[in-house]
Amino acid sequence: MEQDIKQMRVKIFDELSKIVDPEIDMSIVELELIDEVEIGNGGSDIRVDLHLTSPFCPAVFGFKICQDIHDNLLMVDGVDDVKVNVSNHFMAEQINNQVNNSPNPKKAAGVSNTITTTPSSVSFSSSTPSAEEPAAASQAAAQAPTSERLPPSPS
Repeated sequence: MEQDIKQMRVKIFDELSKIVDPEIDMSIVELELIDEVEIGNGGSDIRVDLHLTSPFCPAVFGFKICQDIHDNLLMVDGVDDVKVNVSNHFMAEQINNQVNNSPNPKKAAGVSNTITTTPSSVSFSSSTPSAEEPAAASQAAAQAPTSERLPPSPS
């Protein structure tokens, strides 16, 4: 079992080393952004604690790094769940919530969508806006109080 955990740790760090900071174009492992990796439940549950290059690193880059960690580690054979915890960043709570609540295809694998058809009939439902709908929406927008309208874009 201990050997399995060691092998899983190698797989995890191999995957983490592929993730680059988009602003600096260097591996997050090389930048030493990973603070701790916890491997639980025999290697199927992973928790990664990290910090970003600065507390005010652009949030879009922080989000991308954390989402890449989440998604890439879920692709490692044997990993079923990944939690990412970024700290010391002005958007840490929002990044953590967004990433950790993102879809986990391995947990959704038990859910299946089935379409049943018979040789004689197939039923589809579609909704296409009528020609009047866009005009009605424009008319409603024109009648909205001024305070609710967006200012004109600069030319």
